[in-house]
Amino acid sequence: MRHDWLADRWVIIAPQRTQRPSDFVFRPPLALDDQDCPFCFGHEMHTPEAVACYHSKRSSGPSQWKVRVVPNKFPAVNAALRCAGVLAEGAGSVLLDDISSDRGHGHHDNSIDLFRRRELTGGHEVIVESPKHLQSISQLDRETTQLVFMAYRDRLHYWLDERKLAYAVVFKNVGLDAGASLSHTHSQLIATDILPTDIQRSVDRMQHFADKESACLFCRMAEDELEQGVRVVEQTPDFLAFCPFASRLPSMLTIIPKQHQSAFQMLPDSQLEQLSWLTHRLVRRLERCYPETAYNFIIHTAPSCQRHSSSFHWRLELFPRITKVAGFEWGSDCYINPVSPENAASSLRAAGV
Repeated sequence: MRHDWLADRWVIIAPQRTQRPSDFVFRPPLALDDQDCPFCFGHEMHTPEAVACYHSKRSSGPSQWKVRVVPNKFPAVNAALRCAGVLAEGAGSVLLDDISSDRGHGHHDNSIDLFRRRELTGGHEVIVESPKHLQSISQLDRETTQLVFMAYRDRLHYWLDERKLAYAVVFKNVGLDAGASLSHTHSQLIATDILPTDIQRSVDRMQHFADKESACLFCRMAEDELEQGVRVVEQTPDFLAFCPFASRLPSMLTIIPKQHQSAFQMLPDSQLEQLSWLTHRLVRRLERCYPETAYNFIIHTAPSCQRHSSSFHWRLELFPRITKVAGFEWGSDCYINPVSPENAASSLRAAGV
């Protein structure tokens, strides 16, 4: 067993699990062709109006968009309308204690309410990563990949720094097992007016480490992983990619800046270019190790309350969906990982890009 310090969770490393028999055969889902896909160039009328478009710097004059950001047609959260820092009527940030209840008659006033509820407001956007009908970020050229990450940075800045929402996350689902509903390469952003409980727990754990050690958890982690080397997959002058010591999923990768940074949206262009191409290469490594496998990645940036924090360190998590989270994990919140992080890192380093 290995301890994940950030989540304060134990993970079981069990390589023998890969020898289990299986009656199931993986078949990738059928993909829509470009004639039916709402994200392809020429089909813009099938999505809400774009809130941002990015074009090639090499073209002269108006050109076809390379990356397009649109509101999600089926949003998970209601839109929050703000004007001069004040929420417009009918949408807004409600205090966690300012809630309605389904509490029936006959309850004591001081009893615990088991039926609390509140409105959730924020934003839900889709980042369409190519006008062409491509299925993975690994198929993009270098410039377009950088434009995708520029869109991530700009939209996080918009929701967290301009609109002052509490929390925002960029995530990417590729493949049916990863939660994707369309095959055309795209990412999503969700911003909310509350800080989710698990994120608050992570904030607290990072602060707890800083209080005890007078150091940032991930800055220390970067130093220790570079010193040991066995879980490092790749690095650039400013970023480190490694398989975490207590990875809860097989071949999980974490990318962190080597120098302390709390907010992803504060990255300068030079580092954004490094990071985007490093992520591109890591996805290619995963695809070579596990062809046609679904994967996710998530950008954990500082919530609004931690934007300049000395303890919060942003990170990008990337993981293939090569095992199922099953009964034991759901029942215990203790994960079983059948591939040791050291073996996963070795395989990923050996996968040429």
